[in-house]
Amino acid sequence: MLESEKRDPRTPGDTRMYLYFDYSPLGALRWYVKVSRNAQKQRNARRPELPTDPPKPHTLRWYWTLYKHSDHWLGDLSVGQEGLSDSTRLQRTGLIESLLPQNGERPFAVLTRKVIKAEMKARTPSQAGNLLSALRGMIRWMIDEDHLDEGDDPTIGLKSGKAKASRESGGFVPWTEEDMALYRARWPLGTEARLMFDILHYTFLRVGDAHRFGPPHLRQIVRKMAVHIATEKSRGNTTVTVPMHPQFAESLRASRAAGILGTEVFTGKIVKGRVLPMKKKAWAAKFKKYAILAGVNEPKKSCHGVRKARAEVAAYADCTESQMMAMFGWTDPKMPAHYIAKANREKLGLSGMEKVVAFDQSQSLDEVMALPDENNDGTRNEHTVVTLRSNFGKKAL
Repeated sequence: MLESEKRDPRTPGDTRMYLYFDYSPLGALRWYVKVSRNAQKQRNARRPELPTDPPKPHTLRWYWTLYKHSDHWLGDLSVGQEGLSDSTRLQRTGLIESLLPQNGERPFAVLTRKVIKAEMKARTPSQAGNLLSALRGMIRWMIDEDHLDEGDDPTIGLKSGKAKASRESGGFVPWTEEDMALYRARWPLGTEARLMFDILHYTFLRVGDAHRFGPPHLRQIVRKMAVHIATEKSRGNTTVTVPMHPQFAESLRASRAAGILGTEVFTGKIVKGRVLPMKKKAWAAKFKKYAILAGVNEPKKSCHGVRKARAEVAAYADCTESQMMAMFGWTDPKMPAHYIAKANREKLGLSGMEKVVAFDQSQSLDEVMALPDENNDGTRNEHTVVTLRSNFGKKAL
C-alpha cells in the first residue's frame, strides 16, 4: 500500500487519545489501545490522608462530616430514615473522600455542575453513576437540613450514562442451562463448590446473604422447612421466606455426610477444622474460581447471574409479582414486573408461531381461495387466453 493511500480511519472530532492505529506491511489496518503500566498501581495506591483537625464550617469536608453522623447515613426508623447499608456506606465513603484532597477545605459552592461533570467524565459510566448517587444522597440531607436550597442542587439534570451502559451490556449475565450442567458435572453433590452453587440456585439469595447463610436461617413454617433470612441490602428490614427445595435438601444431606457443613454458616473458610464465615467478596471470588474450573468463565457470569437465571425461571413458571418479591427479597415491584414482562413477551411469540404453524398445516392458500364450481363450467372460445411462444422461456426462468 502506498503512503498516500494510508488514510486516517478516525472520525472527525474523535477525542479518544488512548486509541492508536497503523498499517501493516501488507496494508492491513491495525488498532491499539494504550494502557498505562501504572494503572493498577495507581488504583491500589493509598489516598492522601485527610486532615484530622475539625473542618471549617461550610466547607465540603464540614458537610461531609456532618452527613456521616446524620440519620440519612446511620438511619433512624423513629423518624422514617432507614439509613444506608454497610456496603453502601463503604462505597460512598470512597467516592466522596476521593474529592476531598483537592476540594475538602474549600466552600461547598466550588462543587459546581461543571466540576461534578468533569469528575464523572474521568470515570466509567458505572463509577460515574455511583458518584452521582453518593453526592445526591449528601445533597438531599443538606436540603432537608436547610443547608442548601433545592434549586441550588448542582446535580440537577446530570446523567451518568450508567443506565444506558447497563442496558447495552445487559449487566450481569444469567447462567444458561448449559452452564449449570457444566458446573454440576464438574462438582458433584457433597463438594463445597456444589453446595455454594446450590445455595444460590435454590434459595435465590444475593451474595450478601448467601455468604452468611447457615443452620440458624432454617425454620419450620406451616409444617414445612423453609429458608428465613433478613436481607443485608435492607439492613434487616426485609425478610426472605422460601420453602426448602427438595433438591437443596438432598444437597445438604450429601454435604453433611461429607462433613463439610458448618454450624454457624454452611460454607466458609476452614480454620482448625471449623467452618467460619467469610467476607462476601471472598465468598464470591471463591465461587467464581469454582465456576471457571467448571468451564463457566465468561467475565459477567457470577453469583448474581445464577440469581437472575432463577428469576427468569420464576417468571416463566407464572409466579406473580408478589410471590417473586417475597422469594427474592425485592421491595420494588418494578423488578419482578421486568422479568414477567420479558417472559410474557417470549411466551406470546412462541404461542403466536404455534398458531401460524397450525394454520399452515391445516390448509393451503389455494384451498382457501378456491373458486365456486359454477364459475368453472368453461370459457367460450372467443375468450380463451392465448400464451405466446415467446413467454415459455420466461416461465422457465
